Amino acid sequence: MAFSNSWLQGTDEQRLPPAVLVGLSVILVGVIIALNQVSAWFSPVLFLCATGGVIYWVWRGSLGEQETKRMEDYTKLSSTDFAQREEWLKMNVRGQDEAIETVVSSLTSEMAIARPGQLLGAFLLVGPTGTGKTFLAQLVGQTLYPDSESVILRMNQYKSQNDVQTLLGPPPGMPGYEVGGALTRPVLQNPRRVIVLDELEKAHPDIHHCLYDILDAASCREKSSGKEVDFSRCVFFGTSNSGVEVLRRLRQQIDPSQNPALWLGQSRDALVEHAGFERAFLARWGHIILMDELSPYHVAEVACLQLSRYWRDYGIELTYTSPELLLDTVAQNVEFKQYGVRQLEHYLKQKTNPAIVQARTQGFSRVRLVVGPDRDLRIEPMPQERSISHS
Repeated sequence: MAFSNSWLQGTDEQRLPPAVLVGLSVILVGVIIALNQVSAWFSPVLFLCATGGVIYWVWRGSLGEQETKRMEDYTKLSSTDFAQREEWLKMNVRGQDEAIETVVSSLTSEMAIARPGQLLGAFLLVGPTGTGKTFLAQLVGQTLYPDSESVILRMNQYKSQNDVQTLLGPPPGMPGYEVGGALTRPVLQNPRRVIVLDELEKAHPDIHHCLYDILDAASCREKSSGKEVDFSRCVFFGTSNSGVEVLRRLRQQIDPSQNPALWLGQSRDALVEHAGFERAFLARWGHIILMDELSPYHVAEVACLQLSRYWRDYGIELTYTSPELLLDTVAQNVEFKQYGVRQLEHYLKQKTNPAIVQARTQGFSRVRLVVGPDRDLRIEPMPQERSISHS
């Protein structure tokens, strides 16, 4: 007769009465004493067996707890309506609606069938610098796993063959092995992660090779600890500045939203030929997304968002920004557009820092930012929000 696990765990119907447990304990003690009289070796042997049994029981319990937690994560992912975050992402990453729609649609479907052995997503974002590639990945991390910090790895720091050990952890005895791998250890500590491999084209080819198993089977073994690392609750984003021109030309021939399979195949071929990626490596990425330069309209929108966030860091709400300032920013962007919106932010900070100092000095918490007749920036406080000055 087969006994179910519930008998061992003691369900409400099958749990042994306390009196029976006490009786069994007394009988067991008596047996041990009797056996010990036969041979003095019985006590230490039984003690070692009992100790081993307790260790095994604790170990199995730990594994069971980890598996339970993992299954709870899958259940939570499958019930999450990630599609509702699409508009929020579009509000914060301007001019990249098509990329956002692709990411959200894919994650929504993959989360519904999340299981061991497969990633939630692997997206290769290609585009000029400063078009929001890394920023989009970070925002996906914030909305998908708000309690988990995204893992951002700058691939320009992994140009050597030996950097594989930095990524997956040095073997025991090597310097830094107790810290583990830059990729593996954060996921061991918290498997709910968004992982960003920034400027992927600058990494050594061996770095790409060590990612094969991770992107394929959502797992690898950390060299330092020997532990198996489970990436099945992770989303991978790779970014690249290489191959932009060839993907632009391909984009004129193929609409990714209308024919995603053809786009994926043709874009892989193009990046193999013109960006130096290996075909086997690109085959591991489920989506290749072009995030191109922003239009002047979207540059103005990004400028507004950047200004609002920057002023908010100083406790000031910017309720209005003069169109003249935005037009000037768009004009400046033409001069340094090869540096993307990252340079825009630097320009806007320099331009508006004196106005921030003025607003803080005068105690304003809500202001309008306007351009005066002599092209200087001026702040206009909202009347109801002006602080009472102290004499």
